[in-house]
This record gives sequence, structure tokens and C-alpha cells, in this order.
Amino acid sequence: MSPNSFLPLVIGSVILAVCSVLPAQATDRQDSRELRQEVRPEVRDVKQDCRENDQKDNYECRQDKREVKQDIREKARDVKH
Repeated sequence: MSPNSFLPLVIGSVILAVCSVLPAQATDRQDSRELRQEVRPEVRDVKQDCRENDQKDNYECRQDKREVKQDIREKARDVKH
């Protein structure tokens, strides 16, 4: 067998390996996205509760909301990676 006859086998193996990894990555990204979307109403409620109950100004409530969102982003990254 010549070295050129192995080339299609190598290419086929690489394609098969790549195709098996891509669906797992897509699933991980989708799970991460779903996590962020599920908590959106909760994040909104955090800001509303902050403004109603704590009598903070809008700036402080916005910072609280950002902190909550950052925590969620970190959890989503953990799901994805």
C-alpha cells in the first residue's frame, strides 16, 4: 500500500472525530443559554425588590442586578466548559 492510500483514511478519521465533538458543544451552549434565560425574570425581580424594599437609588439597584447577572454568567460558563 502506498502512503497516498492512507490519506483518505486519515481524513475520514479526522472528520468523524470533529463531527462527534460538535453536537456535544452545541448541547453545552444550549444548556448555558437556557440557564441564562431561565433566571432573567429572577434578575428583574431582584432589581424591583431592591428599589421597593431597600429604598436604594437606581444606581445601587443596578449594581446589585449586575452582580447577580455576573454570578449567573459564571454558572453558565461552568455548564458550557
